[in-house]
Amino acid sequence: MPEITEFRTTVVRILSIAAFFTAMLAGCIRSPYLDDYHIQELENVEKEMTAGHTAEVEFDRKVLEAVKQMASTLKPEYRYHRLKKHKVGFLEISDIDRQTVSVLHKYVTEKTLTFSFLQPVIADNFDIVERFLLRDILRELHIERFAYSRITDQKLARKLGQIYDIDIIETGVVTESIDFIDLNLRMIETQRGRIIAVGSVKIEKTRLMRKWFEKMIETGEEKPQKLPRRYFYEDY
Repeated sequence: MPEITEFRTTVVRILSIAAFFTAMLAGCIRSPYLDDYHIQELENVEKEMTAGHTAEVEFDRKVLEAVKQMASTLKPEYRYHRLKKHKVGFLEISDIDRQTVSVLHKYVTEKTLTFSFLQPVIADNFDIVERFLLRDILRELHIERFAYSRITDQKLARKLGQIYDIDIIETGVVTESIDFIDLNLRMIETQRGRIIAVGSVKIEKTRLMRKWFEKMIETGEEKPQKLPRRYFYEDY
């Protein structure tokens, strides 16, 4: 009978809609992932950015290597998302004591941020929603009140997560010796302060690399930002 058929059709539609919303609430339906075309586009941009044999390009390749390590070590639960992507705040890269932000640190920050979102697993599952300058963050959080302590990235990540409603902090530190630069990147979960991904490379200061560093410093608009001593604290 037509009435029964129409009734059954209506019931099926209602059940389908109900199943859809139930799946959404359960996190079974996710926002679209990158298709093969867009993944290839990311790879093409990455290749273009690292083409050549200058000291700058060689340095960029090492930064990219650290970023790729970070992407490959990303914990399984962050390799997918449900209704929304994970929200990331990028904290400016500095020296290991969080005391100085130099022209080199700024350069590494820019390259790390760019290369990070050329990695499909990161582009698929993370949205950059905040970018933090170290000096501004330390001032905003009034860390000068906590003397005789040092700044740990994990505690800083938890604090930023509480204030800015972000899930992950991406950051890193640069350390230098006479012959090498060490770059260490990490992604930190703001809820527990747990490190969920890491990447690390050692960059040799070749003769050409040293000349490029010198030129970068000479042409840099800003001198290294040395933070006031009262900001060098960790543990709050």
